[in-house]
Amino acid sequence: CADTACTDPTHDHSHSHDHGEACADPVCTDPTHDHSHTHEHSTSADKLGITNFVYQSDRPFNPSKLLAVLNKWPVPIKEELDLGQLAEAADEGYNIDGNEEKSAFVGVLRSKGFCWMAPTKWIGANDDVWRHNTAMYWSHAGKHFGISTAGKWWGTITKEQMKAYFATNENEYERILREDFVSEEFGDRRQEIVFIGAKIDEDAITKALNDCLCDDSDLETYRQQLRNFEESTYTTKAKPIQPVSPDSAGGPSLFDEGSLDHMDSGANIRGD
Repeated sequence: CADTACTDPTHDHSHSHDHGEACADPVCTDPTHDHSHTHEHSTSADKLGITNFVYQSDRPFNPSKLLAVLNKWPVPIKEELDLGQLAEAADEGYNIDGNEEKSAFVGVLRSKGFCWMAPTKWIGANDDVWRHNTAMYWSHAGKHFGISTAGKWWGTITKEQMKAYFATNENEYERILREDFVSEEFGDRRQEIVFIGAKIDEDAITKALNDCLCDDSDLETYRQQLRNFEESTYTTKAKPIQPVSPDSAGGPSLFDEGSLDHMDSGANIRGD
């Protein structure tokens, strides 16, 4: 009987609950009722496909190839970020001056990390041989993009010399050797850039950047030019670069970011 005021003993006043379903009464205190409830959390990041990945390589970038890609980097023109439009452009492309374009980087919101550039001129005026020993810091957020010097690679000194910098933190020394030294030949020189964005295509970005790396021919030229440079620089067999005091500027540390930002000169990564 559904009449709450009914006192007729012949009526059935018992009631049951399907415990497969939760009780919806917010003030119910019956311990036999199921008051459990679940939430399906769906954030904007989930809906718009915000993801990230780390691009890595043990080869240097060919500066000319990389510059060609950076000069076509899609820069948003709106002051307010529209993740929906970015996600749509990542899928369908976008229009520039009446031309339909599509870029692997269109959904990238933020990217940062360390990169390695091959020198383009080893001797003479305006040489950029410094690139061999200098880590570059890649920093991009929205409309802003820059590649600046970030100190020297640890691979510019011997492991024994390097160890002296970690006399009180040997675990960090071991971690760097284990995680950052990606080859016996070039030490910790590498590409390691994290990308964050809306519906970004990891495979497409990886391919675009892989196409900017030195190929086998470029790398062999790099090795030969390096040998020639070392033989002409040192009177005997090439020697490692001597470390400087940790307290002085320009020490061999990836944690000392430089102030030379190349973005304002048109992403000039060639050093000219």
